[in-house]
Amino acid sequence: MNQTLQFDDTASAQLLAVYVTPDVAAQRQQIVQALALRPGQSVLDVGSGPGLLAGAMADIVGERGAVCGIDISEAMLAIAASHCADRPWARFLRSDAGKLPLADAAFDVAVVTQVLEYVSDVDAALLELARVLRPGGRLVVLDTDWDSIVWHSADRARMQRVLAAWDAHLVDPYLPRTLAGRLRKAGFELTAQQLIPMFNPEFAVETYSNRMIDFIAAFVAGREGISAEEAQAWARELRHDGAKGDYFFSVNRYLFVARKP
Repeated sequence: MNQTLQFDDTASAQLLAVYVTPDVAAQRQQIVQALALRPGQSVLDVGSGPGLLAGAMADIVGERGAVCGIDISEAMLAIAASHCADRPWARFLRSDAGKLPLADAAFDVAVVTQVLEYVSDVDAALLELARVLRPGGRLVVLDTDWDSIVWHSADRARMQRVLAAWDAHLVDPYLPRTLAGRLRKAGFELTAQQLIPMFNPEFAVETYSNRMIDFIAAFVAGREGISAEEAQAWARELRHDGAKGDYFFSVNRYLFVARKP
């Protein structure tokens, strides 16, 4: 069994539901602010997903600029191309982060959000990003430390088993702890670091954590001894408690801004 998450049509649809929540939309605005884009710039989006960030960046750089989105998932690429169909200066290519099919020094800015934690060779991916950025180019990276998750449940043992099984959806669930050093090793100058919490102190349908419940339940079923029935029982408990006003969720994401000398 392939242990990491595969973004097929079903998973892509679930992920899109997560991306359009107000929580993630607010995070996207923080990323756009950190990018500090200007009209006419060329931007690389590695792991462009459904293209929502690419679309926002395309609006800023305008038709004199360019946005190139890279993703490994054909389903995600199709969604992104549809979303940005009215902005022909945004294009999308299928590739992984470890070997970009792009020329040296081709971009002013690069962004990698929630991607490097899925990459088996992060150092090689960072070297590729350094290669395709122009001197003075900026890089923005965002990843989650999944050890920071706090999710209330009366059945703490089951919650811990579900979250342990969920860790297998990526390569490194604790990547932010080593990213600063890895960026410097790849030749970047680190210019800023920022904490972006995803915080849902109350239950609501259109929140990051609620949309993640079904995503996680589908992934952990059949892993680490968790049956499909138990995964669904976990999901029901969270929503039942949420309806009673007994809900709490938080997880930390970390944003790094770096510059290529």
